[in-house]
Amino acid sequence: MKTAAENNKGLLTDTPWTLTPHALRLGAAWLASEPRDAQDAFLEGMSEQNLLALPYLFEFWAMEHQLPPPGAWRAWVILGGRGAGKTRAWAEWVRSMVEGATPLAPGRCARVALVGETLDQAREVMVFGESGILACVPPDRRPVWNGGRRMLTWPNGATAQVFSAHEPEALRGPQFDAAWVDELAKWRNARDAWDMLQFALRLGE
Repeated sequence: MKTAAENNKGLLTDTPWTLTPHALRLGAAWLASEPRDAQDAFLEGMSEQNLLALPYLFEFWAMEHQLPPPGAWRAWVILGGRGAGKTRAWAEWVRSMVEGATPLAPGRCARVALVGETLDQAREVMVFGESGILACVPPDRRPVWNGGRRMLTWPNGATAQVFSAHEPEALRGPQFDAAWVDELAKWRNARDAWDMLQFALRLGE
């Protein structure tokens, strides 16, 4: 069996944002099961830049249910109670969609819809919450919040706009290539809001 230091060798590069996430998938759980000397060897084998980047490498820290399923899918649902890590999982998924290899590089998606039951709930949980987007993004990629437009804008130009499920018609006109919907089962206008969102998801793949 390889030691932690041997497993670490070759998985990390000298640039924090070229870490190989899939090589470190669920790495925290693996590292926690290793002896203390192996843990120390793993951390000591990392560069200073990689140590600074590690807290933001979600695939290293995530639980299995917080990571996207494999294969081609259009909708991914997380069913779980309080404390299951749903908000963090979705905030990190949005990051993975909009961020590129460097702060200014384009990601896979450029326009994301953030739909909550109400505007206040979407803003306070999805954007500003303890596990929301702003809490998860590293300093050099931190998006700017424009309250008037209810929109986050990343350094690379990607945006995420907040909507309320109480106002399905607000989704008529905008277009997106990804969306995060929060607490769907609570929505009073769930059918109308969901249907309007599907029409808006007409960019990208």
